[in-house]
Amino acid sequence: MRWGAGGVLEYAGRGDDQVKVRGYRIELGEIEAALARCVGVGQAAVVAREDQPGVKRLVAYLVPAPGGVVAVDGVRARLAERLPEYMVPAAFVVLEELPLNANGKLDRGALPAPELPAGQGRTAPRTAVEEVLAAVWQQVLGVDRVGVHDNFFDLGGDSILSLQVVARARRAGLSLTSRDLFMRPTIAALAAEVTVAETSEDTGDAHEDVVCGPVATTPVREWYFRSHPVAPEHFNMSMSFALPDGTDLGALRTALTAVLQHHDALRSTFSRTASGDWVGEIAPSTDVDQVLTVHDLSAASDADAAWDELVVGAQSGLDLGRGPLLRAVVGKRGSDGRDRLLLTAHHLVIDGVSWRILLSDLATAYEQALAASPVDLDPKSTSVRQWAQRLHQYVADGGFDNQVSYWQSVLAGAETRLPMDLPGVNTVAAQSAVSVSLSEEDTQTLLYRVPGMYRTQINDVLLAALTRVLERWTGRSRVAVNLEGHGREELFDDLDLTRTVGWFTSIYPVALELPEDHGWAATVRSVKRQLRAVPDRGVGYGALRYLSAPEGPGRVLADDPEPQISFNYLGQAVGGSADAESGLLSTRTRTDGQDHSPQQERNHLIDVVAAVDEGRLHVTWYYSTAIHRAASVEALAQDYVATLRSVMRR
Repeated sequence: MRWGAGGVLEYAGRGDDQVKVRGYRIELGEIEAALARCVGVGQAAVVAREDQPGVKRLVAYLVPAPGGVVAVDGVRARLAERLPEYMVPAAFVVLEELPLNANGKLDRGALPAPELPAGQGRTAPRTAVEEVLAAVWQQVLGVDRVGVHDNFFDLGGDSILSLQVVARARRAGLSLTSRDLFMRPTIAALAAEVTVAETSEDTGDAHEDVVCGPVATTPVREWYFRSHPVAPEHFNMSMSFALPDGTDLGALRTALTAVLQHHDALRSTFSRTASGDWVGEIAPSTDVDQVLTVHDLSAASDADAAWDELVVGAQSGLDLGRGPLLRAVVGKRGSDGRDRLLLTAHHLVIDGVSWRILLSDLATAYEQALAASPVDLDPKSTSVRQWAQRLHQYVADGGFDNQVSYWQSVLAGAETRLPMDLPGVNTVAAQSAVSVSLSEEDTQTLLYRVPGMYRTQINDVLLAALTRVLERWTGRSRVAVNLEGHGREELFDDLDLTRTVGWFTSIYPVALELPEDHGWAATVRSVKRQLRAVPDRGVGYGALRYLSAPEGPGRVLADDPEPQISFNYLGQAVGGSADAESGLLSTRTRTDGQDHSPQQERNHLIDVVAAVDEGRLHVTWYYSTAIHRAASVEALAQDYVATLRSVMRR
């Protein structure tokens, strides 16, 4: 470290400034440089403290600029925008000056401990708010107890689980957002900032008993209907379960009735106007007997074949105009094994986050109905209807206009086309897949050691490896790839999507570019920089492209060429939710059948989907056998795995 001309400690090389915290290797100088760019900060230093044995955390020491005041919350928020979560200090201490030794260098040993050291460990909740938050964390994280200074992310929390924390906390009367949890990841810090929700709080239509009526289109809905003109009614997401012995179908019916009435999007229908536009409508109610069907398979000569036929029939039998767009099919097998439950819904009304909400609520409602208690589900959050209206207004008001030039630059000079082996069709019927996996040991290294080596996140590493593979295959150093996000960004302070069922996915392009230095460190840094530059995690791209007025600036994106490859990292696979891990939905089974119509055109020539399941990273490459030979895709998949292993050997 050295003093810069502006009075800020500058990073001057590794020395003793690389530390390991929470399994990540971190350059303290990188954090200090980010702090130096924050408003009001005159001098900054960061150290890794271990105020209690075995509990190490980052602490930032700040000296205000002359005549200025350091707003710690603002500094923390600024760092969260620029750095990954594990590099944001756990505590901030404001000093009049930084202590120096006789040589004029920072005297780290003289830096004071924060007033609330996380090293206090499992300190029990001390206030009513802390008790509520502790109970919520225990439920969501599945741990026996938590201390008020435990870090949410150290306990296994992630962005999806943070949505569940917010929903449960709000039901308990606390008002907070997932951003609050990210910025204050301990109960002590969070409790000091959250407020008790007012019962009369204006949250739009979030707390109406019933939301119904027309629903404005959304970016992903518009994308779907434009890109799926063939069999648009057949594009589902499905889950199957082996039901516990003695399942009460009457209680299941009651639970489904409650869930359908609670989650408005599940009552949606979609119809086409004379002009060819698709319009959405939410009905005030849905007949549960059109959703739930029970079939006796005990007399079938082949119960498995009979079940498979029911699955395909349910998946292909949805009617967009009449609904319902959720089906629950029970197959009673008698003495031939456990009864089965299929849940299938059109993608227009559900996404991955929604499944967690739906399964949790269905399991909760079933247990309540089984006990002959009134069904009492967590409060709804903002409806799809309210969100769509606000998003349209935001686009009309120019909320995303400053992003147009960025999105135009993404595809400029990027290769959007892939090499092809054959000039065939790209339909679902022609789809096949090649799957490759890492060992448990390699997966652990990739997840917990490699990101720390490069001070980044696992998704950056996976995409850096893909960049290498695509460069070797296409011969181009800049290749366009479509990515997906959950789309539930906190654009509006008064809207909340933490417990909203619907389809919010954002789809947006990135141009993965290899730097001139093809070394791993440079490659990962390049990919990381490109991903961090994406505004609002990509939600603005679809909004500009599909919701802009004909004369709006976003219309220049309407004719953008589509990347022919997509990548989606699903994280560590989970079976459902904390509430669904026991009882009705405790046993997930493989779902076969046909979620998509065989006649539909696929959106990409190749879709790469990665996920960690049972401790191993699995990467599946979906392709059309009429366009690519199996050997070609197998070579790509093997090259990808080899590339990941090479970064682990660094």
